[in-house]
Order: sequence, then C-alpha cells, then structure tokens
Amino acid sequence: MKNHLIFTLFCLSAFSAVAQQRKEVLEYIEIYKSIAIDEMIRAKVPASITLAQGILESGSGKSPLSVKANNHFGIKCKEEWTGGKYYHDDDAPQECFRVYSSASESYVDHSDFLANRPRYVGLFQLPITDYKSWAHALKSAGYATNPKYASMLIQYIEDYNLAQYDQVAMVKLEQKETAPKVLEKTEPLVAKGESKVIVSDVKNHDQSKHFAIKIKNQDKGRKEVVINGVRATVAQGNEDPLKIALEYNIDYNWIMAFNDLTTGDRFKDGQYIYLQAKKNRGLEARYTVKSGESMHEIAQKNGIKLKELYLKNLMRQNDQPLAGEELYLHDKRIQAPRTMAYSDFLRQQDRANENKPKPLPADQGSGSISNEVPILPNINRFIETVNYEVQPSDTLYSIAKKFNTSVDKIQRMNKMAVQNVYVGQTLVVAQ
Repeated sequence: MKNHLIFTLFCLSAFSAVAQQRKEVLEYIEIYKSIAIDEMIRAKVPASITLAQGILESGSGKSPLSVKANNHFGIKCKEEWTGGKYYHDDDAPQECFRVYSSASESYVDHSDFLANRPRYVGLFQLPITDYKSWAHALKSAGYATNPKYASMLIQYIEDYNLAQYDQVAMVKLEQKETAPKVLEKTEPLVAKGESKVIVSDVKNHDQSKHFAIKIKNQDKGRKEVVINGVRATVAQGNEDPLKIALEYNIDYNWIMAFNDLTTGDRFKDGQYIYLQAKKNRGLEARYTVKSGESMHEIAQKNGIKLKELYLKNLMRQNDQPLAGEELYLHDKRIQAPRTMAYSDFLRQQDRANENKPKPLPADQGSGSISNEVPILPNINRFIETVNYEVQPSDTLYSIAKKFNTSVDKIQRMNKMAVQNVYVGQTLVVAQ
C-alpha cells in the first residue's frame, strides 16, 4: 500500500512538472512568435526554427543566460563582438556570451549571425518552409554539439505546431511581394491623375528587362522604368518616401521595404524608386564597384534586394566594398571582397565632398577681384569624428550595430550615463 502511494505521488509530481514545462513553452511562444515571424520576413530564417531554438537554448526564457544577458540563442562573443559580455560555463568553463539590451535584439542578432557567417550559407539554399532540413543543416554546420540537436528542434516544432508561423510569414511575404499590382507589359497603365502610361515596343526590346516606359500627359513628368523586371520610377531631387507613397497610393511601409530604407532615409536625385519588391538576383552576373558607391546604391541600381547582395558576397551588414571590387549578383562568392567599415565609408565620402572645388561667385567669373576672404574647407572635421542624428526607430544598440562599434564606446564618446536616446539627438559614433 505504501509503495503504491509513493508511486502515485511520483507520477503526479512528474505530470505536474511536465504540465508546468508545457505552460512555460506556450507562454514563451505567445511572447516571441511575432518577432520570429518578422525575422522570417526580414532575414529569411524560418520562424519555426527560430522559436524552437529559442525554446531549447533559453529554457523557454528561464535560463540564467537569457535572464541575465537577454541571450536566447546561446550565441558566444566571437572575435567580431564589441558589445557587453557575460561569462558562463558551457562546453568549457567561463565561456564568453553576448549580452543584449532586450530579447528582441537577441532575435535580430540570431538571424544576422546565421546570415553573415559563411558556415551557414547552405541554410539559405534550403526551402524556407522545410524545417526538418534546416534543423539538420544547423546541426551539421556546428551550431550545437549535442548529437540530438536536430531531432530536439523538430520535436518542439511538431509538438507545438510551430510550422504554422512559417505559413503566417509566407502569407505576409507573398502580400509584400505582390503588392502593389504587378506591371502588365502588354496593357497601358493609368497613373495618378488619369495620366496614361504606355509601354513602348516591349516585345522587340532587349531581353535584359531594363527598359523605359514613356509617360503621356502626366503633370509632373515623372519617368517610369522597369529595372530587372521590377516596376520603378526615378527620384526628382532629394525626395521623401512618404511623398512617393502618397503619389502612387502605395502603403508607406511597402515603399520603405521595397527600397531597403530605414526611418529618416530619403531618395537621392536620379535614384531608382522601386514600386514593387526587388529580386533576389541582379540584372547582370557581376558588378564592378565605382568610387564612392554604397551597397544600397548598388542594390538600387541593379534591382536586387540589399540583404541578398550582402549574402551573395559574404559581407557583414553595413560594411561597404572598396572601389574596383567585383560584386556577385547571381551566385555566391567563395571569399568576401575587400571592404571598409561604414564609419570609414562616411569619412571617405565627406573628404571627397569637402575637397570638391567650390563654384566661383558670378562676379569672380567675369574677372573681377573679390575682397572676401575665402573659407577653406575643414578637411579634418570628418576625419576625426563621425556624427549621427538619431531617427525615430533607433536604439543605442541598433546605432552601434550600424557603425560596427559598441554601445559602451558610444556612451563613452558622448559621456552618456544611460542608454536612452531621443529623436534628433546628435551622437558621435566614431573617432
């Protein structure tokens, strides 16, 4: 009788523990499923895989690493990490792990970690909804040492139906890719203000899919083009994306996404403005970088998604290629091109702008002598420091990541006691 009672109590205890564990997993999924879906749309990492890894690596958000360091994926510091550090026993005693200011930053860095390291390149060749292949590929690439890692991920995905979030993300991706309506080459378009847009001689045109669209009776005379098979227009001056969204009756967020923009960005005069999602492959197979060109400018010029351009060339996010380097637009490189940090790129651009000859005033052009003392350009102004104006969506972490620096360093340079920033604030981000 006593043994039977002990056995019953043991079973009840075990059942209670399992129930509690399941409750914690479900709560974790509810909190982080939206972030996982957003990351699948942004970075093309399956939401099911992201959630399963988060559950497993963080113990449903209860592990010391996730509680004390907001690190939900067990990502170690590595040589490139310049942020906060947390030391914790893992495969070896007191290993260094990355510290994040929030769990959402951990999710974003997890996606970027996979996207930017050559060992995980093969993952992004797999179907995005094939979670089993992704799980096995993660294990094969060395993400974890546990021989059962892949099967554990798959079990979480199937036990908690995490694949449903892949489907949610795919629907959102499809909506993003197909809206607004795709340009019909064989029929005239009607632009805003009832002006007719006529596609000229499409059938006989070069197969490059890079052709102009003649616009008739459009008050503003805005030219439309098709670049790499994608409908676009051309910026007239330094234009606000919101203006384009209103002019074409396209959701502002779509305009920002189609053109790889972040809050505060504007289009440059003559730059292509895409009215549909760009392609995963560029127009040509290769592209030679010109002096002063950024990755964003190259992506816009060739109708390729900025993220794909970085992936194909094995480059770290925000790094910029050196002039003369050849970027791959179709296939993936074996080795990354020569690059510079974004802060160095800004310095280079500003030095070039400062050294451009200033136009002479009209009276000097006629041979008269001016009594004004010429103002010499302050060449050292951007060599010594780089300033950045905080945008609405910025955090100190995102700014540090953009300029390949650390939160601590930005705080030291700006004598900041806390990590809070406000819109319009000017920060020194590099010295």
